[in-house]
Amino acid sequence: MRNHLVAYFAEHHKIVEAEALRLLLATPQPLLFSRRVLEGLGPDTPLVTTEFVERVVGALRTPARGPSSSPRPGADSSSVPVAPYALIREGFSPATGAAPLLAYGQLFQSRFQSLSRLLRGRPDLPNLHPIGEVRRTEGVTSAIAMVRDVRQTSEKHHFIVRLEDSTGAIDALVLKDSLPARTAFVPDEVVGVQLQISRDRERRLPLVEGVVRPDVPPHRPHRPTGRASRVMFLSDLHIGSRSFLEGPWEALVQFLGGRGPRPDLAKEIEHVVVAGDLVDGIGIYPNQERDLEIHDILEQYRALARRLAQLPSRLNVIVVPGNHDAVCPAEPQPALPEEIRTELPDNVRSLGNPSTFALDGVVIEAYHGRSFDDLIPAIPGASYARPTEVMKRMLLMRHLAPIYGGRTPLAPLERDGLVIDPAPEILVTGHAHTFGVDRYRGVLLLNASAWQAETEYQRMRNISPVPAQAAVVDLRDLGLTRLDFASGELVPPEVAA
Repeated sequence: MRNHLVAYFAEHHKIVEAEALRLLLATPQPLLFSRRVLEGLGPDTPLVTTEFVERVVGALRTPARGPSSSPRPGADSSSVPVAPYALIREGFSPATGAAPLLAYGQLFQSRFQSLSRLLRGRPDLPNLHPIGEVRRTEGVTSAIAMVRDVRQTSEKHHFIVRLEDSTGAIDALVLKDSLPARTAFVPDEVVGVQLQISRDRERRLPLVEGVVRPDVPPHRPHRPTGRASRVMFLSDLHIGSRSFLEGPWEALVQFLGGRGPRPDLAKEIEHVVVAGDLVDGIGIYPNQERDLEIHDILEQYRALARRLAQLPSRLNVIVVPGNHDAVCPAEPQPALPEEIRTELPDNVRSLGNPSTFALDGVVIEAYHGRSFDDLIPAIPGASYARPTEVMKRMLLMRHLAPIYGGRTPLAPLERDGLVIDPAPEILVTGHAHTFGVDRYRGVLLLNASAWQAETEYQRMRNISPVPAQAAVVDLRDLGLTRLDFASGELVPPEVAA
């Protein structure tokens, strides 16, 4: 964890004193406390002092609860248990009671501040100015801004991007064949831009000569854990659907119980993470009732509890909700309600969507992936069949769902819980009902498979599922084993770490 913290502060352009680092490592959740330290420091403060850390730790430290309890919906992360997982953050935080318009203003200000911390100090953003001062400069200047919208010129098909911060907004020109045009701008993402300001300010738009995105640090080496421990990733169970794949699920239960092929592999699995859409829900899409086996939402969750109880009780099972679950549909989503959590087995922990936690020191970001519905149309060439390409873009932007006003509703909260900070070692999503695995700058990208066969609604949306695939990741070296429970083929292809 020491190396995690040093890299975390370095990414935010901060130097931490040795004693301050020792204090953070002594807390129950070092990355959570470190994030709060960064939020309290000003952008021009390069040194993390022992005195400042003492104040933050003293204000945040609370008694830890027992490991068998589940966090309350919207509970502060500092009060959740540290074993058998260490919760770093939940995206959801309690509403402030502010008027919705004011709350959305706070949300976007939080996003801008969080991502600006990652961009400030970058050597490729020289002569940095607020947007309101850009027009008064000349030559090459830089700015950090949020993308309001992108338009294309009618004749030469160049791009005009509208950039804004708290000081103002400007239009800037992106030439269609330039390097900045190779990666499409996404509305509401935060970027750093190099601008060429013309002497004739009244006639020419500032020219975008370079774009810097927050991104994850390059070439982050994984530091292996010291013992054999594996985690299985699943998603999109859709309990209550007529299309739930009961046969493959039973094969999965047999495998985890050591009664199938590869009992040696099953024995090393200690954790199971389910990335959303635990049940099929009610009224999620038109005419869904025709696809339901269970028409009562509470009965769907009781059936989910029975399915999860089939798994060995030795497993630590972590579940997050998705857009089909009985929680607020706006993201970030809270954990399952108390009346549902009490139905689940004791070894099941319900977290919000998204959540960041550590298993044996490996930092994992779990997000269901509803924003695929907005990002795929916004990114040229993106598709549900290649979800990891969209996940790379999430890491590039350091945001899971930037686009406001699309198919992914965003909750009006004062803190943007969809910013990816800290950078994970594993990013897992679902929603696409396919299986995808890739690696990007040292991060293992995994789109976990679904346990539901193709529905008529999916055919209408041109989504072809790849169901009943389970990914098992070795936490020592991030090596991945894929198990196909749909075909019965359990000869796993290995993916090198």
